[in-house]
Amino acid sequence: MGTNRQFFCKELITRRVLRCTFLCIFLFAGRNGWAQDCTGNLDQAKAWFQDGMLYDIPVILEECLTGGFTKEQRVEAYELLSLTYLYIDEPDKADESYLNLLKFDPEWAPDTTTEVEIDFLSKKFKTTPIFTIYPVSIGVNLSFVKVIHANGTDNTDDSRQNYKTLAGGQIGAGVDWNISDQFSLAGEFWFTIKDYRFNNNYFPVDSFKAFGFPTGDSISIAYNYVGVELPVFLRYTYKIYNWYPFVYGGYSISYIFSATAKPSYFDNSGTDDGVDDDRVVNPDIGRPMDIDRIRTAFNQSLLMGAGVKYRMGYKFISFDVRYSWGLNNMLNTKNQFDFGDGGEQHDIRELTFRYGQVDDDFRLNNLYFNLRFVSPIYKPRRIEKTKGGIFSNFFKKKDKTEI
Repeated sequence: MGTNRQFFCKELITRRVLRCTFLCIFLFAGRNGWAQDCTGNLDQAKAWFQDGMLYDIPVILEECLTGGFTKEQRVEAYELLSLTYLYIDEPDKADESYLNLLKFDPEWAPDTTTEVEIDFLSKKFKTTPIFTIYPVSIGVNLSFVKVIHANGTDNTDDSRQNYKTLAGGQIGAGVDWNISDQFSLAGEFWFTIKDYRFNNNYFPVDSFKAFGFPTGDSISIAYNYVGVELPVFLRYTYKIYNWYPFVYGGYSISYIFSATAKPSYFDNSGTDDGVDDDRVVNPDIGRPMDIDRIRTAFNQSLLMGAGVKYRMGYKFISFDVRYSWGLNNMLNTKNQFDFGDGGEQHDIRELTFRYGQVDDDFRLNNLYFNLRFVSPIYKPRRIEKTKGGIFSNFFKKKDKTEI
């Protein structure tokens, strides 16, 4: 009894598996056959177009446009339909077919092999994305200090100080509002890290050697800023096949929420005979010190840049180089000598009295190298006909009957 039941169950399962297998094969074969029929329909529609049998073309293509065509075939079919409707004097349907074509391929454009009627039809539509998003942008930056006024505990007129450019980094995102095919207004948000180094020898080396003494003490300070930037600029883009070179210029505001200075002091002492070879260097490597209080938190700059975008399908990759000119003094002179008793003032006091550093008045310029991944938001649309410009109504003469 049990054996018969097991045999019956196995046989039932086997039958169901076979039935499902045959059903899948049938559906797969049917789908392939449908796809083959749609390919044949497209070929037949092309032949009818050449023979002038235009009214039958929409019928043979309609079923396959809802499913059965590949993407390339669908674009080709809509192009054929647009041309067909133009020839049979149905302009509204021609517009609808062309708009459907652009929805499947927003970057499609007539070329030298395209019928002239389609070329004229294309001028009624606009495919430029309204907005272009930069969801991921990364890059590196170089900081350049431009001294406005030198400050220090030594004789600044004979100072040996210098600033060394160091590399920082940034990550951000942005969006373009495309005013036209060439011009766009862009806004970005960047999280930035900027670094540079200050070096100084507190006393002239030559004067020390003249009296037989070793060289003066020296200091090296690594400055680091962490903040955000909000640049806004106007961009001009020109298309050359799949390449889109561009230039831009604008304005940026930034906010520094962390500023630190890490000093390294070298005490150059010597023996009584004043021989340089006997000099002993006693390094004092300091900790990172909080200098927010003596930095301007909000800053402004002008910027200019140039770059190129490369199209990959319906996405782009972009690279550009940008230079910004700082407009304000980065040193907060109000708090420059506010040493206080503790906290930030304690760090500033230690930096001044222990390491002998008084920061210069300065501006900060930056060179940026940016790599972006670009996602246009396509919305193919008809070009609306407007009478006059945006300000035309301001200068329009009112009719006497208007109140």
